[in-house]
Amino acid sequence: MAGYQSAEEARKVLQKLIDLAKEDQSIKEGAAGTELTVSFELMDLDLVFNLSFIDGQVDGFIGEPEEEPMVTLSMDSEVLDSIFSGEMDAASAAMSGDLSFSGDVGNAMGLQILMNDFVRLYQEARSA
Repeated sequence: MAGYQSAEEARKVLQKLIDLAKEDQSIKEGAAGTELTVSFELMDLDLVFNLSFIDGQVDGFIGEPEEEPMVTLSMDSEVLDSIFSGEMDAASAAMSGDLSFSGDVGNAMGLQILMNDFVRLYQEARSA
């Protein structure tokens, strides 16, 4: 697992991921009919980023959310990197205690169909 050397390194990759996701047609199609806000807390870097999926529109930002997200996922950056690289699935990370969550996780599970697209976009963002 690679993780990140600094919060700034992670911030650059995650902002690129957010930008790519906003414009990706596969992500938009997969988010159609969905209403979900997710906050990702990277505990080792004290960094938070957010994604929202509202009826085919995808948005996101880095920083603390103004409103309570529907789902909060907390992990170290190494775990996020492994999940978004396709090396580990979120369920395994949760069962091993590497990922904790709160909120409407059932709703978030519906976005599993987007995981391959996020792996593709994350790899592009990571290599940029």
